[in-house]
Amino acid sequence: MIVRDLANRRAVALAAAATAAVLLAATGCSSSGSSASAGGSAASGKNLTFVAGKTGDPFYITMKCGATAEAKKLGYSFNATGSADWSVPEQVSSVNSVTATRPKGVLISPVDPNSLAAPIKTLQSAGAKVAIVDTSLTDGSIGVTHISSNNQQGGQKAAETLAKLTGDQGEVVVLTPDLTTVTTNARIDGFKQELTAKHPNVKIVDIRQVGDSAQGAASAVSAVLAAHPGLVGVFTANSQTGEGVSTGLKNAGKQGQIKVVSFDAGPQQVQALKNGAVDALISQDPYGIGQQAVDQLDAALTGKQVTATLQTDLAGITRDNLDDPSIARFLYKADCGS
Repeated sequence: MIVRDLANRRAVALAAAATAAVLLAATGCSSSGSSASAGGSAASGKNLTFVAGKTGDPFYITMKCGATAEAKKLGYSFNATGSADWSVPEQVSSVNSVTATRPKGVLISPVDPNSLAAPIKTLQSAGAKVAIVDTSLTDGSIGVTHISSNNQQGGQKAAETLAKLTGDQGEVVVLTPDLTTVTTNARIDGFKQELTAKHPNVKIVDIRQVGDSAQGAASAVSAVLAAHPGLVGVFTANSQTGEGVSTGLKNAGKQGQIKVVSFDAGPQQVQALKNGAVDALISQDPYGIGQQAVDQLDAALTGKQVTATLQTDLAGITRDNLDDPSIARFLYKADCGS
């Protein structure tokens, strides 16, 4: 805040009080309740913040865990914030609050490819180095690094797996939270391309937006089954739709009869896989995304070379390989202690 009249002590005092109030409010906005400090501190300028797409989602919890551990290792203080819902207005508010705290580095998963561009630019103008993680912005010039899964490849893996499960024929549907999020759209594109190129007898008969909640996906199942009584398979494009579809199929008495391949590997999804409600999971590596984002921010802040674009591994998980030690890092966490 610029103090225009240095001679006016009362104005200076009021300005300082207002700034303190903004900082206090921004700190109170953290819905994750998580921070890590080891060696570094906000006072020394070694402070990082993570703005999650959805704070209660196991994917973002796991990403926060990876970022927290790496920040501690490198001597940064660390704070995580965001909103409980996948919401543009709420995330814009979170970014604005974070900007007021003037962190040195920020990891952010934009919930919209266009609406978050302006507030993130403002964040950068305030001096923060920004890592765009998981999702992306239409303006690729924003951010010093961009780290995500190869979502198109994940969609291809899902199509290949579902084709095998259904005997390489029949009608399938895609359930997605929306058709605006870059990551889920890439998964759907990969899924469609793989079926068209290699599995022409597996037909996508519906791509349905169900909202970013398990309840929305569960409710949509009955309508999907009514519209497509010959359905043999479902691909769900994220964790919430994956959690909901198994409930919907169970309620309809179709669990086990219709094959399900779901993106992500949250605790509920893993349990559904164990129980036979879901047949396969296409899992990302959110822990690794968090680690690498902190590493790239550290490089940007210390004058080292920064990698502009990174893509992390995915894994196909079935009941056959669930207990394989190599799969453990692809299973998402409910909290950083698990």
